[in-house]
Amino acid sequence: MKDNEPLLNEDKKTSNTDENNVIDTSNIDEQWNSLTQDWQSQPVEKTDIQALLKQTKRRTAWAKTCLGLNIIATVGLFISFIYGIFKGEFGTPWNIYLGGGGFMSLIFVYYEVKIRAKTWSQISDSPDKAIENALAGCESSMKYMALTKWSCLPFGVLANWFVYSIGQQGDKPVLGAFIFINVFIAVMYLITELIHRKRKREFKKLTDKVSNL
Repeated sequence: MKDNEPLLNEDKKTSNTDENNVIDTSNIDEQWNSLTQDWQSQPVEKTDIQALLKQTKRRTAWAKTCLGLNIIATVGLFISFIYGIFKGEFGTPWNIYLGGGGFMSLIFVYYEVKIRAKTWSQISDSPDKAIENALAGCESSMKYMALTKWSCLPFGVLANWFVYSIGQQGDKPVLGAFIFINVFIAVMYLITELIHRKRKREFKKLTDKVSNL
Protein backbone atom coordinates (compact mmCIF):
# COMPACT_ATOMS: atom_id res chain seq x y z
CA MET A 1 0.00 0.00 0.00
CA LYS A 2 2.82 2.42 0.74
CA ASP A 3 4.18 1.91 -2.75
CA ASN A 4 0.88 3.15 -4.18
CA GLU A 5 0.79 6.32 -2.06
CA PRO A 6 3.15 8.31 -4.33
CA LEU A 7 0.90 7.51 -7.31
CA LEU A 8 -2.18 8.70 -5.43
CA ASN A 9 -0.41 11.90 -4.46
CA GLU A 10 0.59 12.48 -8.09
CA ASP A 11 -3.03 11.98 -9.23
CA LYS A 12 -4.21 14.53 -6.66
CA LYS A 13 -1.64 17.06 -7.82
CA THR A 14 -2.63 16.55 -11.46
CA SER A 15 -6.31 16.97 -10.58
CA ASN A 16 -5.61 20.17 -8.69
CA THR A 17 -3.55 21.52 -11.59
CA ASP A 18 -6.34 20.78 -14.09
CA GLU A 19 -8.87 22.56 -11.90
CA ASN A 20 -6.63 25.61 -11.68
CA ASN A 21 -6.18 25.69 -15.50
CA VAL A 22 -9.95 25.82 -16.22
CA ILE A 23 -10.76 29.23 -17.68
CA ASP A 24 -13.66 31.09 -16.21
CA THR A 25 -15.67 32.20 -19.27
CA SER A 26 -18.48 33.88 -17.38
CA ASN A 27 -16.76 37.28 -17.49
CA ILE A 28 -16.03 36.95 -21.21
CA ASP A 29 -19.67 36.11 -21.93
CA GLU A 30 -20.81 39.12 -19.96
CA GLN A 31 -18.41 41.41 -21.82
CA TRP A 32 -19.50 40.01 -25.17
CA ASN A 33 -23.18 40.53 -24.34
CA SER A 34 -22.39 44.08 -23.27
CA LEU A 35 -20.57 44.82 -26.52
CA THR A 36 -23.37 43.27 -28.57
CA GLN A 37 -26.03 45.38 -26.87
CA ASP A 38 -23.90 48.49 -27.29
CA TRP A 39 -23.43 47.81 -31.02
CA GLN A 40 -27.13 47.16 -31.56
CA SER A 41 -28.01 50.40 -29.82
CA GLN A 42 -25.83 52.48 -32.18
CA PRO A 43 -27.78 54.74 -34.58
CA VAL A 44 -27.87 53.19 -38.07
CA GLU A 45 -28.74 55.26 -41.12
CA LYS A 46 -31.52 53.50 -42.99
CA THR A 47 -32.47 54.02 -46.61
CA ASP A 48 -36.06 54.99 -47.34
CA ILE A 49 -36.65 52.75 -50.35
CA GLN A 50 -39.97 54.31 -51.33
CA ALA A 51 -38.53 57.82 -51.16
CA LEU A 52 -35.58 56.70 -53.26
CA LEU A 53 -37.88 55.17 -55.88
CA LYS A 54 -39.95 58.37 -56.07
CA GLN A 55 -36.80 60.47 -56.41
CA THR A 56 -35.51 58.29 -59.25
CA LYS A 57 -38.88 58.44 -61.06
CA ARG A 58 -39.05 62.21 -60.65
CA ARG A 59 -35.54 62.71 -62.01
CA THR A 60 -36.22 60.35 -64.90
CA ALA A 61 -39.33 62.36 -65.79
CA TRP A 62 -37.33 65.61 -65.70
CA ALA A 63 -34.59 64.07 -67.84
CA LYS A 64 -37.13 62.95 -70.44
CA THR A 65 -38.67 66.43 -70.43
CA CYS A 66 -35.27 68.05 -70.98
CA LEU A 67 -34.49 65.62 -73.80
CA GLY A 68 -37.83 66.38 -75.44
CA LEU A 69 -37.25 70.14 -75.21
CA ASN A 70 -33.74 69.81 -76.64
CA ILE A 71 -35.07 67.78 -79.57
CA ILE A 72 -37.75 70.39 -80.23
CA ALA A 73 -35.16 73.18 -80.09
CA THR A 74 -32.88 71.30 -82.50
CA VAL A 75 -35.69 70.69 -84.98
CA GLY A 76 -36.72 74.35 -84.66
CA LEU A 77 -33.19 75.55 -85.45
CA PHE A 78 -33.00 73.39 -88.58
CA ILE A 79 -36.44 74.47 -89.77
CA SER A 80 -35.48 78.13 -89.28
CA PHE A 81 -32.19 77.54 -91.10
CA ILE A 82 -33.88 75.89 -94.08
CA TYR A 83 -36.52 78.62 -94.20
CA GLY A 84 -33.85 81.33 -94.07
CA ILE A 85 -31.83 79.71 -96.85
CA PHE A 86 -34.75 79.31 -99.24
CA LYS A 87 -36.46 82.60 -98.49
CA GLY A 88 -33.27 84.62 -98.21
CA GLU A 89 -34.72 86.93 -95.56
CA PHE A 90 -32.40 86.44 -92.61
CA GLY A 91 -28.99 87.24 -94.02
CA THR A 92 -25.64 85.47 -93.72
CA PRO A 93 -24.99 85.92 -89.95
CA TRP A 94 -28.43 84.59 -89.07
CA ASN A 95 -28.16 81.65 -91.47
CA ILE A 96 -24.71 80.68 -90.13
CA TYR A 97 -25.90 81.08 -86.55
CA LEU A 98 -29.02 78.97 -87.10
CA GLY A 99 -27.20 76.32 -89.14
CA GLY A 100 -24.22 76.15 -86.79
CA GLY A 101 -26.46 76.16 -83.74
CA GLY A 102 -28.62 73.40 -85.19
CA PHE A 103 -25.59 71.26 -86.00
CA MET A 104 -24.09 71.67 -82.50
CA SER A 105 -27.49 71.03 -80.93
CA LEU A 106 -27.82 67.85 -82.98
CA ILE A 107 -24.46 66.58 -81.66
CA PHE A 108 -25.51 67.52 -78.12
CA VAL A 109 -28.81 65.64 -78.43
CA TYR A 110 -27.05 62.61 -79.93
CA TYR A 111 -24.77 62.23 -76.90
CA GLU A 112 -27.63 63.05 -74.55
CA VAL A 113 -29.69 60.21 -76.02
CA LYS A 114 -26.73 57.83 -75.63
CA ILE A 115 -26.32 58.80 -71.98
CA ARG A 116 -30.01 58.67 -71.11
CA ALA A 117 -31.03 55.59 -73.09
CA LYS A 118 -28.38 53.41 -71.47
CA THR A 119 -29.56 54.45 -68.00
CA TRP A 120 -33.27 54.19 -68.70
CA SER A 121 -32.84 50.64 -69.99
CA GLN A 122 -31.40 49.65 -66.58
CA ILE A 123 -33.99 51.36 -64.37
CA SER A 124 -36.93 49.32 -63.06
CA ASP A 125 -39.68 49.74 -60.47
CA SER A 126 -38.38 46.92 -58.32
CA PRO A 127 -37.75 48.00 -54.69
CA ASP A 128 -34.88 45.49 -54.57
CA LYS A 129 -32.98 47.62 -57.10
CA ALA A 130 -33.88 51.03 -55.68
CA ILE A 131 -30.29 51.91 -54.74
CA GLU A 132 -28.90 50.54 -58.02
CA ASN A 133 -31.43 52.60 -59.96
CA ALA A 134 -30.58 55.70 -57.95
CA LEU A 135 -26.88 55.14 -58.63
CA ALA A 136 -27.55 54.78 -62.36
CA GLY A 137 -29.66 57.95 -62.32
CA CYS A 138 -26.94 59.91 -60.52
CA GLU A 139 -24.27 58.68 -62.90
CA SER A 140 -26.42 59.60 -65.90
CA SER A 141 -27.07 63.06 -64.44
CA MET A 142 -23.34 63.61 -63.83
CA LYS A 143 -22.53 62.73 -67.44
CA TYR A 144 -25.28 65.02 -68.69
CA MET A 145 -24.01 67.91 -66.56
CA ALA A 146 -20.47 67.38 -67.84
CA LEU A 147 -21.81 67.38 -71.42
CA THR A 148 -23.74 70.60 -70.76
CA LYS A 149 -20.66 72.32 -69.33
CA TRP A 150 -18.56 71.35 -72.34
CA SER A 151 -21.26 72.60 -74.72
CA CYS A 152 -21.07 76.08 -73.21
CA LEU A 153 -17.77 76.71 -75.02
CA PRO A 154 -18.81 76.16 -78.68
CA PHE A 155 -22.23 77.75 -78.14
CA GLY A 156 -20.54 80.72 -76.47
CA VAL A 157 -18.10 81.17 -79.35
CA LEU A 158 -20.91 80.98 -81.91
CA ALA A 159 -23.10 83.42 -79.98
CA ASN A 160 -20.29 85.96 -79.57
CA TRP A 161 -19.43 85.70 -83.26
CA PHE A 162 -23.08 86.23 -84.14
CA VAL A 163 -23.36 89.38 -81.99
CA TYR A 164 -20.13 90.73 -83.47
CA SER A 165 -21.29 90.07 -87.07
CA ILE A 166 -24.65 91.72 -86.49
CA GLY A 167 -22.88 94.72 -84.97
CA GLN A 168 -20.56 95.00 -87.96
CA GLN A 169 -23.42 94.92 -90.42
CA GLY A 170 -25.60 97.44 -88.63
CA ASP A 171 -22.73 99.56 -87.30
CA LYS A 172 -24.39 99.58 -83.88
CA PRO A 173 -22.88 99.26 -80.37
CA VAL A 174 -23.07 95.63 -79.25
CA LEU A 175 -21.46 95.89 -75.82
CA GLY A 176 -24.80 95.29 -74.08
CA ALA A 177 -25.45 92.20 -76.21
CA PHE A 178 -21.96 90.85 -75.49
CA ILE A 179 -22.45 91.32 -71.76
CA PHE A 180 -25.87 89.66 -71.83
CA ILE A 181 -24.69 86.65 -73.85
CA ASN A 182 -21.60 86.01 -71.73
CA VAL A 183 -23.37 86.55 -68.40
CA PHE A 184 -26.12 84.16 -69.50
CA ILE A 185 -23.59 81.48 -70.47
CA ALA A 186 -21.62 82.00 -67.23
CA VAL A 187 -24.79 81.66 -65.12
CA MET A 188 -25.82 78.51 -67.00
CA TYR A 189 -22.34 77.05 -66.47
CA LEU A 190 -22.38 77.92 -62.76
CA ILE A 191 -25.81 76.35 -62.20
CA THR A 192 -24.72 73.23 -64.08
CA GLU A 193 -21.53 73.02 -62.01
CA LEU A 194 -23.47 73.27 -58.74
CA ILE A 195 -25.87 70.51 -59.80
CA HIS A 196 -22.91 68.41 -60.97
CA ARG A 197 -21.25 68.69 -57.55
CA LYS A 198 -24.51 67.84 -55.80
CA ARG A 199 -24.92 64.68 -57.88
CA LYS A 200 -21.34 63.68 -57.09
CA ARG A 201 -22.06 63.93 -53.36
CA GLU A 202 -25.25 61.90 -53.74
CA PHE A 203 -23.42 59.28 -55.80
CA LYS A 204 -20.70 58.94 -53.16
CA LYS A 205 -23.30 58.66 -50.39
CA LEU A 206 -25.16 55.90 -52.22
CA THR A 207 -21.91 54.11 -53.04
CA ASP A 208 -20.97 54.13 -49.36
CA LYS A 209 -24.35 52.63 -48.48
CA VAL A 210 -23.90 49.83 -51.00
CA SER A 211 -20.39 49.05 -49.69
CA ASN A 212 -21.77 48.82 -46.13
CA LEU A 213 -24.52 46.36 -47.02
